[in-house]
Amino acid sequence: MHTLQEYLEMIENLRRYPNAPYKPCLLLAIIQLVEQGDILENRVRLSNRLKDAFARYIAQIPGWDPKNIHNPFYHLKNDGFWHLAPSVDRTIQLSSLIGSSRSPSSRQLHELVDYGCFDEPLFIFLTQPDKREIVRQAIIERYFPDDRQGIEYLVAEEHQIGEHRQLLIQEVAEHPFLYSVTPEPSEENPARRQAFRQEIMRIYNYTCAICRLRVATVDGESVTVTDAAHIIPFRISYNDDIRNGISLCKLHHWVFDRGLISLNETYRVKVSRFIDEEGPVEWRLSNLHNKDIFLPQQEMLYPAQEALAWHRDEVFRQ
Repeated sequence: MHTLQEYLEMIENLRRYPNAPYKPCLLLAIIQLVEQGDILENRVRLSNRLKDAFARYIAQIPGWDPKNIHNPFYHLKNDGFWHLAPSVDRTIQLSSLIGSSRSPSSRQLHELVDYGCFDEPLFIFLTQPDKREIVRQAIIERYFPDDRQGIEYLVAEEHQIGEHRQLLIQEVAEHPFLYSVTPEPSEENPARRQAFRQEIMRIYNYTCAICRLRVATVDGESVTVTDAAHIIPFRISYNDDIRNGISLCKLHHWVFDRGLISLNETYRVKVSRFIDEEGPVEWRLSNLHNKDIFLPQQEMLYPAQEALAWHRDEVFRQ
């Protein structure tokens, strides 16, 4: 069993092309997701959340491609503490690929690998705040001496977002949904706004609640076709309660805000009579009438009926 110091030495001597920031940025992104509760067990998947976090760290280093996450995710296996778990029935193919020393395409990686994982002792260290910070600071000092200010600013910003995400969940657990359409005006808090977006994306799994559309690419790019939409607009309610949010694709966000669709008391779609549709039948709003929507796994995170009632009364065109 390795000590923390031994793992730090491995991390400070990553095998990489000169100055390539990909492996260090991947590790910083994983550390962030562990800290924010997005990774709860030693199984790290190429999720949209991980791709988003990785892209934000890479953006601090000019000239490097934020879509290149699949390479470090795969090649980190050569550094002594990272392992790849095969997808179902893909053990032989993955072993053959690793034995060939070839780099997989992004599509191959998605097909062959279920998740990556650390040595269990290292993962345990990463779940402990003091040791996690030691690892993070070692990465920043070793690989980003010239970009330290930007990286540390991003770490601090993500820490604030993580705190707001916890508060949003706590509010749901501890308080009934309350809103006012004539509140005291307040400035939108950027960290809370990002926390609202991240939590809505998480609980709806980047999926449109109305049409269940979810898009992901296999080249490592994070593609989000859904928005974290407010049911009662923020400019009216100043309310970032998760229950005042819903995940909607661009089309259904637009028609929801304009009152051409709404949701009834049983979370079924209502379609306005004030539409005149042409084009492919499968895309028509009328086909959605009375369809169940995609909902979060936990009932307490469902859209608040009070917010939906306001939308039906004030926005929906009957």
